[in-house]
Amino acid sequence: MNAVRAVFAKVAGLFVEDRLFALAIAVWIALVGGLAAAHAIAPSAGGVVLFGGLALVLVASVVAGARRER
Repeated sequence: MNAVRAVFAKVAGLFVEDRLFALAIAVWIALVGGLAAAHAIAPSAGGVVLFGGLALVLVASVVAGARRER
Protein backbone atom coordinates (compact mmCIF):
# COMPACT_ATOMS: atom_id res chain seq x y z
CA MET A 1 0.00 0.00 0.00
CA ASN A 2 2.87 2.38 0.75
CA ALA A 3 4.31 1.72 -2.70
CA VAL A 4 1.00 2.70 -4.31
CA ARG A 5 0.94 5.93 -2.31
CA ALA A 6 4.52 6.70 -3.26
CA VAL A 7 3.80 6.16 -6.96
CA PHE A 8 0.66 8.30 -6.75
CA ALA A 9 2.59 11.06 -4.99
CA LYS A 10 5.29 11.01 -7.68
CA VAL A 11 2.73 11.16 -10.48
CA ALA A 12 0.78 13.95 -8.77
CA GLY A 13 4.04 15.83 -8.25
CA LEU A 14 4.66 15.80 -11.99
CA PHE A 15 1.46 17.72 -12.57
CA VAL A 16 1.42 19.98 -9.53
CA GLU A 17 5.06 20.71 -8.80
CA ASP A 18 4.41 24.39 -8.24
CA ARG A 19 1.05 24.72 -6.52
CA LEU A 20 0.83 28.47 -6.97
CA PHE A 21 1.36 28.03 -10.72
CA ALA A 22 -1.39 25.40 -10.91
CA LEU A 23 -3.72 27.55 -8.82
CA ALA A 24 -3.11 30.60 -11.00
CA ILE A 25 -3.92 28.59 -14.13
CA ALA A 26 -7.12 27.21 -12.61
CA VAL A 27 -8.23 30.66 -11.42
CA TRP A 28 -7.51 32.26 -14.81
CA ILE A 29 -9.43 29.54 -16.70
CA ALA A 30 -12.38 29.88 -14.31
CA LEU A 31 -12.35 33.66 -14.59
CA VAL A 32 -12.24 33.72 -18.39
CA GLY A 33 -14.82 30.93 -18.57
CA GLY A 34 -17.13 32.86 -16.26
CA LEU A 35 -16.73 36.03 -18.30
CA ALA A 36 -17.42 34.16 -21.51
CA ALA A 37 -20.48 32.45 -20.02
CA ALA A 38 -21.81 35.81 -18.80
CA HIS A 39 -21.21 37.26 -22.28
CA ALA A 40 -18.94 39.91 -20.76
CA ILE A 41 -16.36 39.22 -23.45
CA ALA A 42 -16.90 38.30 -27.08
CA PRO A 43 -16.45 34.60 -27.87
CA SER A 44 -13.82 35.41 -30.46
CA ALA A 45 -11.85 37.41 -27.89
CA GLY A 46 -12.16 34.74 -25.21
CA GLY A 47 -9.45 32.57 -26.69
CA VAL A 48 -7.09 35.50 -27.06
CA VAL A 49 -7.71 36.62 -23.47
CA LEU A 50 -7.27 33.05 -22.20
CA PHE A 51 -4.02 32.56 -24.11
CA GLY A 52 -2.62 35.95 -23.09
CA GLY A 53 -3.36 35.40 -19.43
CA LEU A 54 -1.90 31.89 -19.43
CA ALA A 55 1.21 33.20 -21.17
CA LEU A 56 1.60 35.85 -18.46
CA VAL A 57 1.13 33.25 -15.74
CA LEU A 58 3.83 31.11 -17.35
CA VAL A 59 6.27 34.02 -17.65
CA ALA A 60 5.64 35.03 -14.03
CA SER A 61 6.26 31.45 -12.90
CA VAL A 62 9.51 31.22 -14.85
CA VAL A 63 10.74 34.54 -13.46
CA ALA A 64 9.85 33.49 -9.91
CA GLY A 65 11.62 30.16 -10.40
CA ALA A 66 14.72 31.87 -11.71
CA ARG A 67 14.77 34.18 -8.68
CA ARG A 68 14.49 31.20 -6.34
CA GLU A 69 17.52 29.53 -7.89
CA ARG A 70 19.82 32.52 -7.34
